[in-house]
Amino acid sequence: MNVVINVDKPQGLTSHGVCRRVRAELGVNKTGHTGTLDPLATGVLLVCCNRATKLVNYLVGLDKEYVVRMRLGVETDTLDGEGLPVKEMPVPPLTTSVIENALGKYRGEIMQQPPMYSAIKVGGVPLYKMARRGIEVERKVRRVNIREIELTQLTLPFVELRVLCSKGVYIRTLCCDIARDIGTCGYVDSLRRRRVGDFDVGQGVQLGQLGEPNLAGGYAGRGYHNMDDALGHLREVALTFGEVRRLTSGQTLTGMASVSKEGQCVRVKDPDGRLVAVASVTDKGIRMSTLLADI
Repeated sequence: MNVVINVDKPQGLTSHGVCRRVRAELGVNKTGHTGTLDPLATGVLLVCCNRATKLVNYLVGLDKEYVVRMRLGVETDTLDGEGLPVKEMPVPPLTTSVIENALGKYRGEIMQQPPMYSAIKVGGVPLYKMARRGIEVERKVRRVNIREIELTQLTLPFVELRVLCSKGVYIRTLCCDIARDIGTCGYVDSLRRRRVGDFDVGQGVQLGQLGEPNLAGGYAGRGYHNMDDALGHLREVALTFGEVRRLTSGQTLTGMASVSKEGQCVRVKDPDGRLVAVASVTDKGIRMSTLLADI
């Protein structure tokens, strides 16, 4: 079963814990996810199964949409509701216009420092393990992109936002920074990932309801996507059987650089419409990046 499953992750489980549950429920040998969700968070977690784990690198960069509720007046060590309070401040009498004005500086490209409670590794050790031992280390500031951010609800001390962003954005850090800008402190009280690329939480499937095998020996139904569908954001390139053989043997197919922009990837199909590989576009043509079919 080589599929990508849009799992609606429940609160309380780690992303790796969701992958373990999928392996147990479906009996698949190998799984991988395309972007960590904290245990507190819920929503879209794309779980790639068996051969579809080769797609992780092509899905991890998709934009993500969140709905987050901030709790103002308290900051925790983890910047979410699972941590211990480390700071308290009064909450000013904020208005919608004050918050909307504060959000303006976060639209577009911003520089963001990852939180200590994150899976980023320094010297091979995840930051969250250091944080649990009371160790704080310097973290490199990273450039990320906030495509859209808007206020959706204001009921002090709670503020709800909708955020559409690139990969690499830490919503906990974003909320902490916004809280400071409006004269207080805060943490993430709840977080739901509503969308990853075109994968919407409304079409997701919950653990325990992953379905039954069909007569073809595969799985079908809510939340399931074959590899071709999962790569729908990549441009499709149809090749002859001869071109497929040359591509999969390691040759660059020259004269095809115009199929997409240099540096981008395309999904390659044979004359029968079978997904064969993902190829990268160079200044000379296209070259195979990942083989997906049996040749």
